[in-house]
Amino acid sequence: MKSAVGMLLLVAAYGLLWPGLTQPVLTLTGVVDKADIAVIGKDIIVDSPQTPQVVANIAEYLLENMEISGDVEAYHRTRSILGAIRELHENGYPLVAFLVALFSIVIPVVKGLMLLLSHLPAPPALAAGLRRTADLISRWSMADVFVVGVFVAFLAANAIRREGGLLSFEAELGTGFYCFLGYCLLSILSSQILSAVPARSSR
Repeated sequence: MKSAVGMLLLVAAYGLLWPGLTQPVLTLTGVVDKADIAVIGKDIIVDSPQTPQVVANIAEYLLENMEISGDVEAYHRTRSILGAIRELHENGYPLVAFLVALFSIVIPVVKGLMLLLSHLPAPPALAAGLRRTADLISRWSMADVFVVGVFVAFLAANAIRREGGLLSFEAELGTGFYCFLGYCLLSILSSQILSAVPARSSR
């Protein structure tokens, strides 16, 4: 019974993996207050020695009496996990992209598949080997660390927004984050269950 539950949870985890990799994980938006832009523009025009005094006076009068409200979007970027890995590779960081993909995606997936196969009818030696290999590579599985890293980036971006400044950032967690989080939680739970169940062997 435990084996069936563990395998079902593992299959459900893999069902969440693909949207977790391809759907947006984090959206970062940077906005600038229009009033701040007007203040900076006024300072540049008025303080510039190349600006004629008449033009400076007119600009200062208009900007001071103009009602300016709202924000201007100066930065917007949405990334999925696969998109972030691809961007790292394209920007000249192939090793970093490879390591992120290896430790956050490949190793967790291979570990789960090995656990799944070890609970299917198989020769005892093969099943035991799969279990040992899964236990060995589980030390290098860092999918959960990746989720924590994304969440830290989310908190950091919103902290920048609260601190103020000309450009304020707002971060939003996307569907991909929650799918990948679900994959991590279900895969960890299924691994714990399957690891506690003796592997099946063919006769």
